[in-house]
Amino acid sequence: MPRSKQSMIDKIDMTILENIISKHQIGEETASLIKQSWNRIDAIDESKTFRYEPLEEFEKKISHLNKLKERATEAFRPFADKYHTSLCAAMGVPMMDSISKARKAGNYEAFYELFGLTNAKAKRFGLAALYLAMQGQKNETQDMYNIVFDRDSPWTFRNEVEHMEEYARYHFNSYMINHVVNTTNPFAPVVELYEHGAADFIFMQTEHGGKIKEKLATFHTVNIQDKENVIAVHMTGDDKLFHYRKWGEPYFTLNAIKGQTKLKIIGIADQRFEVD
Repeated sequence: MPRSKQSMIDKIDMTILENIISKHQIGEETASLIKQSWNRIDAIDESKTFRYEPLEEFEKKISHLNKLKERATEAFRPFADKYHTSLCAAMGVPMMDSISKARKAGNYEAFYELFGLTNAKAKRFGLAALYLAMQGQKNETQDMYNIVFDRDSPWTFRNEVEHMEEYARYHFNSYMINHVVNTTNPFAPVVELYEHGAADFIFMQTEHGGKIKEKLATFHTVNIQDKENVIAVHMTGDDKLFHYRKWGEPYFTLNAIKGQTKLKIIGIADQRFEVD
C-alpha cells in the first residue's frame, strides 16, 4: 500500500480511537492501555506476512518461531489443566473472563466499538491474504461446488482466506481486551507470532507412531522450489519445514516436502474440520 494512503488510514483510525475514548469517558490509564494494544496490532505488517518467502529464508526463522510457540502453548496450558480441556478450547477462557470484567467495569460498549478497528485491521489482513492466494497453488474446485457463494464445500482458497481473517479478528480482539482489563495477557505471544509472519494459528490434535499430542501449528506463505507458492505448515518442535498445503486444501492434508509423512491430523476445534 502506498505510504500516503497508509498514512491517511492511520489518521482515520486514530481519530476514531480518540472519539471512542472520549465518547465513553474512559480514564487516562485505561485509555493508555487501549492505545498501546491498538498500536501493537496496527503495526503488524500484512505485506510482510503475505509474501512468498523462499524456503531457505523461512527456515532461518524456525528456531525463534519454536521459542515463540512454546511460550504461546504454555500461556494457555494453565487454563487447559484447570478446566480439563484442550489447549484450543482453553483460549476461550481468558477471552470470556476479560469480557466479563469489561462488563463489570462498564467498558463493554466501548470495546464493542473498538473492535470495529481491530476487525478492520483483520479485514486488511484477509485482503492481503486473498491477493497472495490468487498467486499460489490451489486445490481443485469440486464439480458440484457453487463458485459464486462459496457453498457446498469449505475447502476453497477463498474460504481459507476467510478463516485467516476470522482467526486474526479473534486473536486481535482477544489481545486488546486482555491487555486492558487483565494483569496478564496470554494472547501476547500469539500476537508476537503474527509479528513474526504467521498467517494463521491453530492448535491441532496430532498422531504420530501411535502417540496423540496437541501441537500448535502456524501457517506461513512460502515458495518451495519444486512445489512453488504454497502454505507452509510448521508444527511446534519441528527444526525444519516438513509439511505444506495448497491453498484451500483440508487441514488434515499434510503434504510432505520430502518423502512421506507419518504425522496425522486427527482433530481440531474448528467448524470446518472433517476427516473423510
